[in-house]
Amino acid sequence: MRKKEPSILVVGLGQIGYHDAEYMTSRGLNVDGYDIDPKTVQRAIDHGIIRKKAETFEGYDCYVIAVSTHNPTNMLLPSFDALFQTVYRLSIEGKRNALVTIESTVKKGMSRRVEEILGHRLHVAHVPHRFYAMEKEEHGVRQTRVLGGCENCCRRKALRFYQEVLDIPVHIARSIEIAELSKVIENSYRFMEIAFAEELKMFCEAYTLNFTELRDAINSKWNVRILEADHGIGGHCLPKDSQMYVDLTKRALVSSIIDAAKMVDGHYKLRLPQAPSFGMILPSRLLEINATSN
Repeated sequence: MRKKEPSILVVGLGQIGYHDAEYMTSRGLNVDGYDIDPKTVQRAIDHGIIRKKAETFEGYDCYVIAVSTHNPTNMLLPSFDALFQTVYRLSIEGKRNALVTIESTVKKGMSRRVEEILGHRLHVAHVPHRFYAMEKEEHGVRQTRVLGGCENCCRRKALRFYQEVLDIPVHIARSIEIAELSKVIENSYRFMEIAFAEELKMFCEAYTLNFTELRDAINSKWNVRILEADHGIGGHCLPKDSQMYVDLTKRALVSSIIDAAKMVDGHYKLRLPQAPSFGMILPSRLLEINATSN
């Protein structure tokens, strides 16, 4: 007898939640969706990505939270209002013993705060999204993901969901804090790589050197890959995620290389013919780690 498939609610149907739902539906799962934007919900319904809009959060076996965690008025800064609005609603309507998996990028300690609000009536796991829109087949929803749970039971429940139901490979983090930091720091590292390319380009301009020729010469070494420097670091994820890391370093370190990288990026943008808007989409080469919104 075939095991009953879980009912799933994807909360947040931006690019991450949309593609999560698309992947789950393609596997024959029962997926509903919720988003504060009615047009976003209707698009998902029209494309056959979800069955229907969830009018209530009651009765689902798994809640996948994929809401944005950037400040709506300044995409360079993090904000967790949408996340906690979702969690407070789950504390009232969420099904007991269901799984809450947070795919949105969060700062250290936030998943345990979610667990406190829910009173451990639901199992809480953090599985930060990884998705590259330009290479959906190789680096789409089904790629190795870091997974951590607030408690052992949470981790076991999330493992069953991602490995057995979704067939997504996972790297198991022993603590949920490691899962939280993995996403923040991988994007901070990417920010630093791009900022160094920007710094090198400004250096070349100051000394009337050809940046492309110098970059190609350096990249001829097998273990070096300096990126291109284009329109500055924008998009939804790299600026705000790296800011989360910088905020954390202030409690532990005298200085941060990422803080310096942010200064470099700011100087670089001032030299551009037209400063990019916060919402601009960078060339795909600069978005290999995180191409889309949370």
